[in-house]
Formats: sequence, structure tokens, C-alpha cells
Amino acid sequence: MAINMNGLTENFTLIADGLGKLLGQNCEVALFNSKDSNYKLFYSVNNQITGKNYENNMNHYELEALNKAKVHNGCTIFSYTTKDGRSLKAALFILGDSSKEGAVIMIISYDITDFLLARKAFQVFCAIDDIAEDKSDNDSKKDGENITILMERLVSDIVDEVGKPISYLSKEEKVKIVSLLNNKGVFLVRGSVEYVAEKLCVSRYTIYNYLEEIR
Repeated sequence: MAINMNGLTENFTLIADGLGKLLGQNCEVALFNSKDSNYKLFYSVNNQITGKNYENNMNHYELEALNKAKVHNGCTIFSYTTKDGRSLKAALFILGDSSKEGAVIMIISYDITDFLLARKAFQVFCAIDDIAEDKSDNDSKKDGENITILMERLVSDIVDEVGKPISYLSKEEKVKIVSLLNNKGVFLVRGSVEYVAEKLCVSRYTIYNYLEEIR
């Protein structure tokens, strides 16, 4: 028997409101309809998390998650970083038959930026001095890796050393990161400027400006 999704829309919005209240201001609940291939937003709670507005389409992270959900029993978990550097963990649910008009897509997105910062603090506090062992293990693993993978790992290591989520970094801290990477020759690697720019949530032109400042 076909389900009348229009009759359930009000229930979905009530669920969204309840989840928003239960999980707090760091949780966004968004409802999209699938009446066309654009999947337009028709209801949201705490939309300051991603800045979604009425009738916005899904972003490409959400569309990728939707494709996975279609082959994984209608739901999937995914994560991504927003343009302003916030780290989000999200769950996507297909409510109804996605092959037919009228299905609703619910996406619950939680801002875990502060949790990641707290995790970093706990890791530093709980660290045990096994540097020599780690170095030996890392050296053996890196032997077979190509220069691009080594570059990406070096960028991640230096960003992690700062001990802050990207969205909390000041311009001065980002310039310092670029300076450290430049000293290690990272920008000699093809594609490194674009990679670092994406990692720091800035444009590649901003990276060039930072390099001009430190040279």
C-alpha cells in the first residue's frame, strides 16, 4: 500500500523540532523533499550550523551521502568540514521511497568542533613517552609512500601541532603554519598550495599572500 507522504510531513517537522530541542544549539535538523532532483530544503531547526536557507539544495557532501544511503537501507553516517572550518558529523535518513516523488530526506548534523578540541587536550594530557617507538614505526611505513602522501601527512601533522580546530585559528596562526610548511619544502610539491588552502579553509590566493608575507 502506498504511503501518503504529504500526510506525514507535519509529523516529520515535529520530530525535527524535538531533536533540535533534545540535542541543543549545536545540532541542525534539515528536511528536504525529493519531488525533483534538486532536493530542496523545506524545513530546518538550528540552521545557523550550516547556514541553510529555505529552498536551498543539498551540498555535494550530502548528495554523496544520499547516494550511499540509497544502497545501505536508507541511512548513512558521514562527516565534513564547512567553509568556515567547523567539523560536522551527520546522519542522513530517507523517509519513504526515494524512487518516488514525495519522499523526505532528513539530515541531522552535529557540530563536533569543540569536542575535537577537547579530545586534543585530553590526548596531550594522557600522552605517554613512546616517541622512539612511534618514530621507528612511522619510518618503516613511510618508506613505500609517494611524495604526495608524505606531503599530506606533513601538512596534517603541522596543523595538528597547533592544537586548535581550523575555525579557531587566527590569521597569524595560519601564516605560522604556512611558514613552517614552506621551511620544510612542502610548496615544492605540485598541488601543495591548493591542498594547504583547502586544509586551512582559505583560497589559494590567500596562501600566496601568506608566502609573500614570510619571504
